[in-house]
Amino acid sequence: MGRTEELIKVIDTNINHMISLSVLHLAQLGIKYGIFKIVAGRPSYSELLSQIGVPNKPLLKRLVEHLKGLGIIEETPNSLILNGFSYELKFPKEEYMLLLPDWIPIFEEIYKMVDFALISPDHPYVLMDFDKDADFWDMRLSSSFHSAYRELVLRLTGLKEGSYVLDLGCGSVSPAYFGRFIGEDGRYLGVDYSPALLEIARARVEKMNLPVELKEMDVGLIKPRTSYDVAIMTFTMEYLTNRREVLRKVMDSLNSGGKLVVVDAFRDEFKNVEALEFFEGLNDSFVGFPSRAEVKEYILGEGFDASFEEHGKSVLVVKKL
Repeated sequence: MGRTEELIKVIDTNINHMISLSVLHLAQLGIKYGIFKIVAGRPSYSELLSQIGVPNKPLLKRLVEHLKGLGIIEETPNSLILNGFSYELKFPKEEYMLLLPDWIPIFEEIYKMVDFALISPDHPYVLMDFDKDADFWDMRLSSSFHSAYRELVLRLTGLKEGSYVLDLGCGSVSPAYFGRFIGEDGRYLGVDYSPALLEIARARVEKMNLPVELKEMDVGLIKPRTSYDVAIMTFTMEYLTNRREVLRKVMDSLNSGGKLVVVDAFRDEFKNVEALEFFEGLNDSFVGFPSRAEVKEYILGEGFDASFEEHGKSVLVVKKL
C-alpha cells in the first residue's frame, strides 16, 4: 500500500470509529438522563421533555431527535415509543495499525461537555467555541488525525513551490503546514472567521517567516480576486449555510486545471454520521455534514466543466477543466 492509499484508509477508519463511539455515547446519554425509561411508558414528546430535569430543553430535544435518527426512539402521532436496538462495534484486525490514539482524549472531553451544555449552552466548561476556546481547537487541529489529512491534501493536489493556494476555514495549524511548501514565488491565503485561531496561526507563520496571508472573514462571504491552483476545504462545509454559493466562488477562482479538495465526513458515505453531528453541534456554528453528491450537484449545477475523483469515503477532489 502506498502512502497516499494509507492516508485515505487512516482518515476513513478513524472517522468510522469517531462515529461508532458517538453512537455508544448517545445511547449512554439516553440511559443516563432517564430518556429510555420514560419513553418506555409511551409519553408524548412534550411529556418527555417536561419529565427530564435539565434546563437546556432545546439541546435535550436535539438529543431525542438524534436518538430518533438512530432508530432507537420512534415518534407516532400520539406518543414516543422505543424500538429494539442493537449495535455492533467492529475492529477488523487489518485496521489496528490505522487507528490514531490522540483524538480519543479530545472526544472524551467533548462527550463530558454535554452534561454542562444541558445546564446552559454558554456553560464555561463547553469548550467548542472557535474564539473563546481557541486553545482547545488548536489542540484538536494539531492531532495526528488532522495531520494525516493535511499530508493527504498535499499529495492529492500536487501543491509545490510557486503554487497559489486558497484555504477556507484554515484554522490555526494549516497555514504553517502548507506555507512551508509554496516558496517565495507562491501564495497562500488562509481564511477563517476566528480571530483567536488566526492569532495562533499568525504567530507560527511569522516565527517561520513564511509567505502566508491570513484573512479574518466568514468563509460564506469570500470574494476571491486572485486565481488559484489549489483550493482547500477540510472539515469546513459543515459550518456553511450557503454551500452552493461558496463552491461557485471557489470554482470561479481556480485556474484551468486547478484542484479543489474537500475532506469531510460525507453523510452519504458514513452510516450513523448523525451521532457525530450531535456532539459537533455543541459548536453553535455547526450546520451538519455535507454529502459528496451535494458537492458535485452544486458544482455541475453552476455550469462548471469539472472532473471528480473520489478517494475512500471522506475525500473528493474536483478538477476544473
